[in-house]
Amino acid sequence: MAFLSLRSRANPDDVKPGESFRRRQETQLVETATVLGLREDLLGIPHVQFKIAIECSDANCFEEASRILAVEAFLEAYPDHVQ
Repeated sequence: MAFLSLRSRANPDDVKPGESFRRRQETQLVETATVLGLREDLLGIPHVQFKIAIECSDANCFEEASRILAVEAFLEAYPDHVQ
C-alpha cells in the first residue's frame, strides 16, 4: 500500500536545473534547495543534484556543498516549489 501524504508537493516535472524548493524546519530555519542537475543512476532511477542555502535570523547562516537525492526523496524533503 502506498503512503499518502496529507501535504501537497511539487510535481516531479517542476524539478529542473535552476529551480528552487524549500522546507521549513520546526525552528525558524528555512532550507532552500536549488537544483544543479538531473541524472539517472544505473537502475534508471532519476536523481537530483542540488545545493542548500540555510536562511536564519542571525549571522550563523551558511550554504552547504551539493547533495544528491532520488527525485521522489527530494520532493518529500523539499515540497515547496519557489516560483
